[in-house]
Amino acid sequence: MTHAANLPFHQYVSVDRKIISADQAEGWEEAVWFGLTSVPHRAWGCTVMLKCGAIYRGLPISALAHDKVGEEQHWTLGEAQRWDCFGYSFQPIRYDYLRELDCSVWIPKRNCWFAGHYVFTAEPYEDGYSLEPSQTKSHHFIALVNGRYACVPGNNIIWKESSFVREGGKPDWLRVQTETWHAEEPGFDRVVTEDSA
Repeated sequence: MTHAANLPFHQYVSVDRKIISADQAEGWEEAVWFGLTSVPHRAWGCTVMLKCGAIYRGLPISALAHDKVGEEQHWTLGEAQRWDCFGYSFQPIRYDYLRELDCSVWIPKRNCWFAGHYVFTAEPYEDGYSLEPSQTKSHHFIALVNGRYACVPGNNIIWKESSFVREGGKPDWLRVQTETWHAEEPGFDRVVTEDSA
């Protein structure tokens, strides 16, 4: 079991000094975001190397800006991240199909959509939430046009893929997944023998 992992690729960011300084100094510190941690019932923890050479871990995603405009934006953790971590085990992945796709992200705290683009996904596993079909979620990390990041589940994102996706907003006909499927149905061993398998 691990609660720390590499990002699929590092990100150049700025970190809010109010979060990392002993005297809560104003301003921003340049950094490289390279790691992520997961502890149940806590926000995702970002691990960065600061320009001064120090490694700082456990930063909330709301403390990071990917663009200078982000440094001017008030951005709370409740706006930046929809759900706390499910458990210790997770796998960061950058889905090739989603790579650099633009999207619209629903931010409930602001009651509006923000434009952004895909960065990577954290996929939790081996916890009760991830094993329950109605609760499992992918945690998509999105760089927003306001210069900040958001971490949201798939049902808070509309993807822009011009060769495939049609315009029309969030579909209202999708339902929450509540089932699991198994290829080996009851009685399978009576029907399939070693000769026919």
